[in-house]
Amino acid sequence: MGRHRRPPDPQLPTDTDARLRAIAGEQPVLEEGVVVFPGSTVPYAYRTVHRPDGTTDRHLVRLETPPPRPPH
Repeated sequence: MGRHRRPPDPQLPTDTDARLRAIAGEQPVLEEGVVVFPGSTVPYAYRTVHRPDGTTDRHLVRLETPPPRPPH
């Protein structure tokens, strides 16, 4: 007799809440922040705009790091 496994629950995209708020509220939802990707030390600013028609615009900009301070 074989075992029957239940298939895993589908995973929703991480931005599902913002997308639904834009559609239900009939106005764009803006998300902004700074992220450092795993294995990196470089910060990036991001802006995501979720539109009521279901489209999404994403922008990612590398933040320039200040030059090192000279020793005192």
